[in-house]
Amino acid sequence: MAIPFLNNITLNNNEIQNVKLQNGGSPPLSSGPGQIYFDSTQLPTIVDTAKYYANSTDTWVSLKEYTFPAVAKADGYITSTITGTTPKPIVKFNLNATGTADETTYLRGDNQWEPISAIPGTYSFVISDNATPTENTGIVAEDDTVQIAANADLTSLLTGGATASKVLTVGLKVDSGLGNANNYVLNQGTEVAAAGDTIPFNDYTPGATPPSTQTNIVKKTTFGTIPVDALTLVKQYIDDSVAGGLIYQGGYNADTNTPDLTTSPNSILKGWTYTVTADGTFFGEQLRVGDVLIAEVNDPSALTDWTTVQNNIDLASLTQVGIGNVNIDGAGNKDGLSLAYASGTATVGLDITGLPNLSVAITAADLDSLEIPLYNGFTSDANEKIEISTLLSAASRKISYAKTITDTDTNIQHGLNTSDVMVQLYDVATGETVYADVDRTSASVISVTFAATPTNSVRVLVQKIG
Repeated sequence: MAIPFLNNITLNNNEIQNVKLQNGGSPPLSSGPGQIYFDSTQLPTIVDTAKYYANSTDTWVSLKEYTFPAVAKADGYITSTITGTTPKPIVKFNLNATGTADETTYLRGDNQWEPISAIPGTYSFVISDNATPTENTGIVAEDDTVQIAANADLTSLLTGGATASKVLTVGLKVDSGLGNANNYVLNQGTEVAAAGDTIPFNDYTPGATPPSTQTNIVKKTTFGTIPVDALTLVKQYIDDSVAGGLIYQGGYNADTNTPDLTTSPNSILKGWTYTVTADGTFFGEQLRVGDVLIAEVNDPSALTDWTTVQNNIDLASLTQVGIGNVNIDGAGNKDGLSLAYASGTATVGLDITGLPNLSVAITAADLDSLEIPLYNGFTSDANEKIEISTLLSAASRKISYAKTITDTDTNIQHGLNTSDVMVQLYDVATGETVYADVDRTSASVISVTFAATPTNSVRVLVQKIG
């Protein structure tokens, strides 16, 4: 959307540089003597010319007409014909290539139209068996075997599910090819294995000298025939993995030290766990009924050798950490506090939306009576209050600057520490906005340049943006 100017603009004999005329395929809706625009009409009739409005003839007149010489290139690739007469000829160019041009042909480099289907580069590939590998002969029959040689393990991707007519067998490369016939591909599934189901394993058979006579053959066995020795190894692995887990030993009377947990040496092992059944002290620490003790080492002999999980905790005080509660005042000066509990944690905050709306309309004078809290990290390092009018005044000085000049001034130091500033000038005597060259020479300095000394003083307003 264009910016409307509702009065004439005088440039005081200065230039308009890098300006572009109004573009359009038809004249502006409103016209007057001397008005100009650029007719950007394109095909089928190319205009591209500037026009002005002549009041005497009540028409738009071209500022320049185009003329074209006749063109006839000797190489025969392009010819031209011109219809009409100057100053507005119509120039048409035609290719004189042989053949027919349509959606099925293309233009060759020798100026001939050729069918796209004749472009070379269409190839076909045939998989054949080893007996007759010649192309287009010896096509793989239904009962033929296609061999694929590989230097590494092969995987298969069989889509659509396996059927009797869609079977892909891939041998695994094991021990230089030994035992390939015993390998098979397992399909993924979610069924529970039964005793008769099979799993693959490597059947290692040590050979005599040399070692190359040893064999590693992939075979299968059922779950029901796994040797007991192997299951025993699995059980031992599980037992070793859970060693050191919690082992409950019963209650502990902290008042009488029963059973004796403080005398060393003892037979207590890491992971033994006790529940406190009577209050008492344990290595100098107060225990309450319901607390839990966990041995962290074998033969514990100090409080640091145990983990104490406390259950009963005393009420909290100013000096004692414990069970406590949080209460907030009701109506009054402390309105707006919000309290919520979740999993034993109290969350206290300021409930802005719960406060009543300001009951009166705010005027400029009211800003001196309205106050908000803030933290004073400048002088007191404490929470204080401030009038909104004072805060707004300080904030305005932080992001704006003003100065009066009488002529070109190339060193206006606004001190806002950024080039993202908006600058406006106005005539002090008339109050009208004026325009001049404004340059941001640094993050804290701007320059204002006039083509001629202004008649009146000019006020420069600088405001930080962002």
